[in-house]
Amino acid sequence: MLFERTPGPELNGRQRLAVILMDVAMLAEVTLSVYLASKQPDDFTPVFMKVFFSMLIPTLAIGIYAIRRYRDRTPETGVEA
Repeated sequence: MLFERTPGPELNGRQRLAVILMDVAMLAEVTLSVYLASKQPDDFTPVFMKVFFSMLIPTLAIGIYAIRRYRDRTPETGVEA
């Protein structure tokens, strides 16, 4: 099929926690961005985008780093000590 996915490794507990915290942070960022933009209704869209994306990009970078950092380390096959 065109969009068939092969199952990959599941997330462990620390990775799931990182994803949940990242989701909560993004919801808080949207809320804060709408609040700050609502104070300037004439420039709502530019203010929202400037505030939201300036917070979102670091959040995504830190979230992706955390998910990769908390990946389970499995020994490579075929390598002998």
